[in-house]
Amino acid sequence: MELDLKSASRKSEHEFRIRYETLRALLNKNGQSLQILSDLEADLRHLQLSDYRIRRPVERLLGETFLMAQELNLLSRNHYTELYDVLNQLEKRVKKIFEKPRISRQMPIVITLEEDGSLDSSLVGGKSAGVASLRTLFPESVPVGFTVTTAAYHLFLQENGLVDRIKLLLKDLDATKDRDRFRSVTESIRNIIRTAPTPAAIKDAIIHQVERLKNHSITEWAVRSSATSEDSRFSFAGQFNSLLKVDMENLENAYREVLAGRFTDRAVVYRINCGFREVDTPMAVLFMPMIDPVAAGVVYTIDPQNPGADRMVIAAAPGLGEIVVKGLQEADMFYLSREPYPALIEATGNKSVQKKKYLPDETLSAIGALGYKVMTALGFDQDIEWALDKKGKIWLLQGRRLYPIAQEPTAGTHGKQDLPIIEGGVTIFPGRAEGTVVHRSGTEIHPIPKGSILVVSQPTPDLAPLLPNAAAFLASGGSAVGHLATLIREFSIPSIFRLGNVTRRMMESQIVSVNATQRRIYEGSRWPGMRERVLSRLASSNKLSGIGPLHEVVLALHLTDPFSKSFKPKGCRSIHDVIRFIHEMSVRQMFKFGDKHSHIWRQKTRQLKTPLPIKIKLLDLENRDTKKDTVPEELDSIPFHAFWQGFSDPALKWPHRWEDEFAGLPQDFREQVFGGLQGPRGRKDPNYLILSRDYLNFNARFAYHYAMVDALVGPGAENNYIHFRFHGGGGSDEKKVRRSKFIEWVLREVRFGVDRREDLVTAWMRRYPKEDSEEALATLGRLMVCARQLDLLMGSESNVKIFAEEFLKKNYQAFS
Repeated sequence: MELDLKSASRKSEHEFRIRYETLRALLNKNGQSLQILSDLEADLRHLQLSDYRIRRPVERLLGETFLMAQELNLLSRNHYTELYDVLNQLEKRVKKIFEKPRISRQMPIVITLEEDGSLDSSLVGGKSAGVASLRTLFPESVPVGFTVTTAAYHLFLQENGLVDRIKLLLKDLDATKDRDRFRSVTESIRNIIRTAPTPAAIKDAIIHQVERLKNHSITEWAVRSSATSEDSRFSFAGQFNSLLKVDMENLENAYREVLAGRFTDRAVVYRINCGFREVDTPMAVLFMPMIDPVAAGVVYTIDPQNPGADRMVIAAAPGLGEIVVKGLQEADMFYLSREPYPALIEATGNKSVQKKKYLPDETLSAIGALGYKVMTALGFDQDIEWALDKKGKIWLLQGRRLYPIAQEPTAGTHGKQDLPIIEGGVTIFPGRAEGTVVHRSGTEIHPIPKGSILVVSQPTPDLAPLLPNAAAFLASGGSAVGHLATLIREFSIPSIFRLGNVTRRMMESQIVSVNATQRRIYEGSRWPGMRERVLSRLASSNKLSGIGPLHEVVLALHLTDPFSKSFKPKGCRSIHDVIRFIHEMSVRQMFKFGDKHSHIWRQKTRQLKTPLPIKIKLLDLENRDTKKDTVPEELDSIPFHAFWQGFSDPALKWPHRWEDEFAGLPQDFREQVFGGLQGPRGRKDPNYLILSRDYLNFNARFAYHYAMVDALVGPGAENNYIHFRFHGGGGSDEKKVRRSKFIEWVLREVRFGVDRREDLVTAWMRRYPKEDSEEALATLGRLMVCARQLDLLMGSESNVKIFAEEFLKKNYQAFS
């Protein structure tokens, strides 16, 4: 019998050693795979599918993932063989994408507005395609012109060797917080484009087109941006550069300047925020004769602020319409009936409106009638730029689809005891929001905290980079038809313009509640839960869902909740999903083995000696010092020391509420009553810490909830990630949910992505620099201690906000 026990022990030790080495290899492959995924995501933003730098990493990633699946099945004794079928199906999908036949036709460098292909936005860009569509329908109302195509843009970059230089400069730019570095990089890219010689084929094509149109007596040109995604669902309104009144001698320089404008700070930030790849927006350039207008502006075929009013809107100003769309001047607003021959209903604006000196009623009706014809011909509402020349002719200069906003229903009126501090203005986008007031100007565009109420004097397109973090947008002036108003509607930000100087009443850091639908602003927090809904909206803002055809099959991550029913092999819809599943299950399998063979853990793991009231078993993946016990200071692990700095912060007090409150109750009874049996680990199971020099996995059971920190942190930002889970608790379901909301609130404020489902919180931070990742891990350590038994105190919904603010102020005494 004794021999059998020894034999069983040796067998267990041997199995442990195999499992240990397998886990080490598997986690190492996991890290390498995440590096490949990171590089792929970056490359897909800059390279075409045909580039070998795309195909080879995908094939390598598939091979590594197959090996990881084998190692997981070795750990689990073939418990996850379904993964092989999943990976085979993914491999077939990948091959199909790469084997997709490619069109090998020669793309023209220049194309006129009348030629075949002029409606192809991938060739001429969104703006030019829109103008060509208008010219096809109404040739007498749209000027002649031509487009230097995206094929010319690619030729320009290739002949000057700029593709790799630009890609290198843009690397990591979407993750940098250094504004000076960001500006320096974008300025460098613009300068190399401005100073690069224009290929002879492009110069000759421009000259040929100018000569072709010399009978039209054109003396000056408008040279306009027309990126492929411009004037689509994402308008890029005002983000690129266009030049007006360009003479013949400067057309080539203007062309380069428009190309360089693709990399303005605001355009790069907008592209990143909308989820576009760098290769998604190649630049075509539209050349049109300059119109010398008496008046110009925009016609909306439906009122964008009030779609239910069934009326058209014409925004106008004397002279060039540029000052209106840039938000530099308030436009005169004319409201017309929405019919084939519109009649003027109402006019608002400057004194010139009443005098009717530059736009008589019959001209307004003609502009509206032309807009109505365009809408009818295309089948959807339009946002059309127009100009009226000195001969009284109306020209259509640009057209894009208008997406009317849905009105938010609001109930009730305010009482005398709850009057708004500000009332009035013009609604740009309806809705409600709460947040802290932040003032900015057009030259002061440093970032704002997420969920801020952004207050400005003049809303210009330069402010566009701030929109993704704004809960609401308030402006003293501004034009409802300006470029920034268009972007605000795209981002669905409750907004009010033309509030006047009363915006000065709102002080920096003051909390206000905004009802943009009713154009009222209240002091303080007015609507329970509104700030949480605002933060949730900002976290899931309208971005492109993917990065080309490979995104869904390779990069997309659907398995975010390890406790959901879909967290299984059949739930894996991408290679990233498989990698995520394997990582989770490999660590679980090791813990299961350790729990079953506790004597082996005692031999192969160390006890972490700490004065904290928690027992931690340590497994070092790099086979370093094997003495029985160790202290945190002796461990060589970047993420561990960052996490432990917060976890063991002397300012924290470890609460013992459950132990003190129910000390007389039997342990088994407490387990059943407070949910201790509803999770992956029992109360008496050890807390496991697996680490290496750049890796940390801390799997812990605290009282009646479960927490996990999984992190890879090193000098390079591309590989770095932090994953965090928090689940369960001993309080009522309502209190557990409140605690999870508190955790969600805090994590969003410190830049984590968060997915909360009832009392389960899943959070992540990826590709941040080492210092930022270390700071985030320290915050997680403090948060885990402060939230440890917080559900006992969560008596009302208001506690969520109170405790979140106390934590963010570093007032940890509130949690003791």
